[in-house]
Amino acid sequence: MVGIDPAKGHRLHRALDPFFTAVDTRTVEYTAPLSPPEALDLLHMTPSAHHLPPDHIGPGSPLPRRTTVSVLATAYRPRRD
Repeated sequence: MVGIDPAKGHRLHRALDPFFTAVDTRTVEYTAPLSPPEALDLLHMTPSAHHLPPDHIGPGSPLPRRTTVSVLATAYRPRRD
């Protein structure tokens, strides 16, 4: 599966910093069960669907029965410079 670039948060902060100030950041994380159709739907919504061979993303392919949802949520305030 395709992972998340570890520098993504830094790049986003650098792009927003001239215009916004980060005021709060929280991590929301939980584990969710998945039925086979849900796992397949979830996989198709990711870039991984374009990088895996077809036998890894079709019916009968080895799919996870649960996934970890992890979101970093940051609230920004406009700069008033």
